[in-house]
Amino acid sequence: MFDLKSNKGVVVGYDLSDEYAQISYCRANGADMGTVSTVPDKEQYAIPMCLFKRNEVNQWFAGAEAVSYSEMDEGELVWDLWSRAIEGKPVTVAGEEFDPLSLITLYVKRTMNVLTRTVNGENVIAIMFTVPKLTKRAIEVLHTVASSLEYKDIEVSYLGREESIYHYVINQERELWKYDVMIYECRDNELDCYRFYENKITKPVVAFVDRFSMSLPAGPDEEKDKSFLSIVHDTTSGRVVTCGYLIGEGFTGRWCVESLKELCRNRRIFRGNNLYSRGACYAMLDRLTGKKPEEKATVFLGEDKLKSNIGMDVVRAGKESYLALLNGGENWFDSKKSVDLIIDRGNSFTVTITPLDGRNVRKVEIVLDGLKDHEPKTVRIRVEALMESEERLRLNVTDMGFGDFFPGSDQLFTQIISLSEADEPVSDDPDTAKNES
Repeated sequence: MFDLKSNKGVVVGYDLSDEYAQISYCRANGADMGTVSTVPDKEQYAIPMCLFKRNEVNQWFAGAEAVSYSEMDEGELVWDLWSRAIEGKPVTVAGEEFDPLSLITLYVKRTMNVLTRTVNGENVIAIMFTVPKLTKRAIEVLHTVASSLEYKDIEVSYLGREESIYHYVINQERELWKYDVMIYECRDNELDCYRFYENKITKPVVAFVDRFSMSLPAGPDEEKDKSFLSIVHDTTSGRVVTCGYLIGEGFTGRWCVESLKELCRNRRIFRGNNLYSRGACYAMLDRLTGKKPEEKATVFLGEDKLKSNIGMDVVRAGKESYLALLNGGENWFDSKKSVDLIIDRGNSFTVTITPLDGRNVRKVEIVLDGLKDHEPKTVRIRVEALMESEERLRLNVTDMGFGDFFPGSDQLFTQIISLSEADEPVSDDPDTAKNES
């Protein structure tokens, strides 16, 4: 879709939450990666996630500028833009109601203007948004925001924090993630811990990112340090951790003295604040290359991912082969495919569900009740496979007929399959109808 070998165009990774946004960018070939700073020539990457509206006029400011204007007490500052957009309820500002989707769209537009100035007006060709948790509602909000941006013919996609971490980690030198990687994000006294690890037995290797949250005491620095030291022990003991990252404004200062000593024991530790947005950049670059999950050495398997390969055994040009419908490792909400098949005989076909760990492979027979009787190889069906959720596969099957002599009935057959359901596998009976593509 794009000329990735050139340096034309900018790829953007946009991280947003209720507290802040961060915007990283790079050339289409992955070169010159940087992050927008709120202060020129300084590494202040967190853009306050807020808007300010001046009293009695329709004038809005975003980010650091909004915080600055709020100190003049000439209007109202609005925070929690992300959670308000997810909730969907009108937001009251100075006695007037506003659509929360319009507010977060305004914020993204204003902050993207800052990016445009940073990259000297170069064309944005792709944006990857990353949020703390990717849900159906989050996707709807981000799609609305992306559709309102004044860019033409750009690639837009979405991912959660865990997948941003995955893409960031695997784009570092291999020695840093030879074994487990720990990421600690501290905001005030709230701590999110992420653990990156791999199952090297599978092929391709499957990577995971686990998340767990806890609180640090609000008392003296010594107590806070002692509490974090205990967390470091709990999250690293019994594991080989080759690398760690401390991110978030909560790690500013010198309170984590003993805990940092322990964390640095036999491993490399980095501090920074733009891991998520850079990870989103790497993810978009990976998406633009068009590599399928099965072509990669490592595949991420998170909540947003399809955890099984879904396909069919068919006959092509007289030879039996496998027809892939949906690929494990892809975003479930992006997983969709339509194929035309010819039924040899009978009124059924079989779908194979293969978990990425290779265990508990299932064959599910799809019976088209009511399909008219037909001669062998005279019925063509269109099979549309799509995911309704992480675990629910929907198959829409339409009778398309076979030329003028065997017109289709346009009958629609629908079946929902739970990918986690422990169904008995269909027997390999030689009389079972085969599907021919």
